Amino acid sequence: MGFLDKLFKRGDASEAEGLHADVPIERDECPHTNLVPKWDEPDDIGHEDRASRFDCGTCGATFTPAEAQELRDTEAERIGAV
Repeated sequence: MGFLDKLFKRGDASEAEGLHADVPIERDECPHTNLVPKWDEPDDIGHEDRASRFDCGTCGATFTPAEAQELRDTEAERIGAV
């Protein structure tokens, strides 16, 4: 832990606190609303339409661009069901 971490009382990621800190999210339960684009070519970075895959930032699941678009299209319905 560095000086600034001690100053601002920031702990390691393993020291997470809060309501859901000890409750891991299962892939079946995850609503997949935090989709992060990933690219194969450096020139494509920043162009979401050129992403080769999308990773869920919550559970780590990987989706094709078509699957990611379907998840985004149905996001409001899925979130309302949760």
